[in-house]
Amino acid sequence: MRSLFWDFDGTLFDTYPMMVKAFDQTLQSLGIDEVEMDDYAYYKEMRQRSAGSAISRFAAEFNLSQAAIRPKFKQLQDEMISYSKPFPGVVDILNWNVETGGQNFLLTHRDELALSILDHFEIKKLFTGFVTSEQPFPRKPDPASLNYLIDQYNVDRKHAVMIGDRKLDIDAAHNANIAGFLFDPDGIIHSTGNPEVTANSIAELKPALERL
Repeated sequence: MRSLFWDFDGTLFDTYPMMVKAFDQTLQSLGIDEVEMDDYAYYKEMRQRSAGSAISRFAAEFNLSQAAIRPKFKQLQDEMISYSKPFPGVVDILNWNVETGGQNFLLTHRDELALSILDHFEIKKLFTGFVTSEQPFPRKPDPASLNYLIDQYNVDRKHAVMIGDRKLDIDAAHNANIAGFLFDPDGIIHSTGNPEVTANSIAELKPALERL
């Protein structure tokens, strides 16, 4: 049975534009002038590292406290991310995997909001199991959350793959002894984790997934 473990932000759903917008508005609310902002720098930091890394880096750059940024940013991004949409091809791949006898799993650092968004788009039913930030697992690339799902659902590691948009997703996959496929739509991830497949669109993943 083919088992696909999906990251949420930047893989299933195109959430980064909303996250950057929320970061902009957070900084403006704390007195930073719009002309000082660099949306691409925020996006790149979030994609290559994490939103937490962006907060740390730009709090220091603008002489702000991280404690001032975090709650406002979370509030705004939660509101805005609700309007994000799946990447083209995502729903087709999820359906195809289930229809051909496979399983989909969600593995995300985001909280239960991710499940609500899946439900809103009527695709939550296409997932067999979930791990969100509500569960007490260490963050990727630690493989504990992946191993939990693998063990709970008796997944065959030879026919399993983690699909994500960052190096840590690939490292988590390899730490759990499964394949890692990198979805990198704009080619900014220079992974040293040696993903088995790198694709610029979700549809490009299908030939490799068919071989699992």
